[in-house]
Amino acid sequence: MAVPEPGLREALPRAGEAALLGAFRALASLSAYASGFRALSDDDYARITIAQRFAAAPHFDPSGTSWLPFPFWLYGAAFRVFGTDLAVARATAIALGTLATLLVYSAARVLGASRTGAMFAAALATLLPYSALLGIAAVPEVPCAALILFGAATLARREPSSRMLGAIALCLATLSRYEAWPVALCFAGCCAWDARRKPKFALAAAFALLGLAAWLVVGRAEHGSATFFIARVTSYKQALGASESGPLLVRVLEYPGLLIRAEPEIFALLLVLFIFGWRHADRKKLAPFSRPCVALLSLLAFLVWGSARDGAPTHHAARVLLPIWFFLCAVIGAAFTRLFDGSSRQHRAALLGAATAAAALGLWLRPKLTNVEAFAERSLELAAGSEAKRRGLDALALDSHDYGYFAIQAALGTPQKTIVLDDHDPRHAMVGDPFASGDELARLLNERGARFLLATHEHVVVAAQACDELWTNPGFALFRCSEPERAARAP
Repeated sequence: MAVPEPGLREALPRAGEAALLGAFRALASLSAYASGFRALSDDDYARITIAQRFAAAPHFDPSGTSWLPFPFWLYGAAFRVFGTDLAVARATAIALGTLATLLVYSAARVLGASRTGAMFAAALATLLPYSALLGIAAVPEVPCAALILFGAATLARREPSSRMLGAIALCLATLSRYEAWPVALCFAGCCAWDARRKPKFALAAAFALLGLAAWLVVGRAEHGSATFFIARVTSYKQALGASESGPLLVRVLEYPGLLIRAEPEIFALLLVLFIFGWRHADRKKLAPFSRPCVALLSLLAFLVWGSARDGAPTHHAARVLLPIWFFLCAVIGAAFTRLFDGSSRQHRAALLGAATAAAALGLWLRPKLTNVEAFAERSLELAAGSEAKRRGLDALALDSHDYGYFAIQAALGTPQKTIVLDDHDPRHAMVGDPFASGDELARLLNERGARFLLATHEHVVVAAQACDELWTNPGFALFRCSEPERAARAP
């Protein structure tokens, strides 16, 4: 059944609506920043350093790991134009988060929501904790979730032009996050089916699969296997000792459980809308949601399959559910405004009261249902990297207890000019201890061509035997080792 207006042009927000949604995203970003959040994990800073390297030397696969390339192209382009400062990464993340909010609005309109309903959906999607937090982090989850939602939403339309836009969105999403792949496959299947009547749909089907196909080809050509990323992730988790994280049933139920537990307010609102609207539900108005719903259920099935095979993310697993939560926000926005506009004054008051109570109940339940994982706290590393940048240092050797060296490199802005003494990758064996003695440290720094050293306070005494201290903070000390040929001094 063809979906009536709005058309594609009508699905775009008006200037005033776009400004209001942009202000709403800015407020969410300021709130996230004021809360002290800076990064989800050290992966955030690792991504920034990869993009900084890409800005200096662009190529198709910037990371050379299992990470997909499109986010690095975006951030790398921003770094190339505006410089590699961390503020550029933050501004780029906020800009992409704002575009994601606008894209949620357009997806809701494509699904048949009124302008008021689409505004409500986009605002609600922006308020989701992971959406607000990751909207200021240099990670692809928020924009990718919006691309997935928009691509899936266009399955509700019967015009080839709408589908082509959805295919473009999914092509970009499949080059950003792997959870977009099952949605793209489902989208392509629907387009191929519809191509029986309109051959133009075949082009949308092919374009939706272009990104993932290109990645598989690159994997075969550059890494010797089309599915190299699976082996990379598996080997890393095995090296960490993180495999077999629980009984099979627990792993199978992990994501369906997280879907509800991590966003109880969403499901409380859905319950209210079901109670108020099920008697008068119009199946014709529900029809546009059917195919997008199936596409996003394929994403959930993919996550369940990955969890069962021990392929779930190593931290903050719920963040990959953002596309489904964005879709539910669109459903809530469309349903709430329809119920509200078609009700009497008393019914409206009851609906508003019930929705407010449901949201409050969800907020009360949230801390009881989910354990909030810690976020990356790297203020000392960032300060050390900023100091090295201020001094214009290069050939800087880095010593760190863990993956904090990524934050140092990101703050420095030129990771290619650093020398990591220990990358803490469990797959790489550490040969010897560079801080066993001043002589050993001096030899290693000379061998690696280091002119400066940033050492943890644990190693300051040994570092002082080989280098001259320049600067210190509670976690690190910066040393000059500009005479690599000299022998280590006695303590």
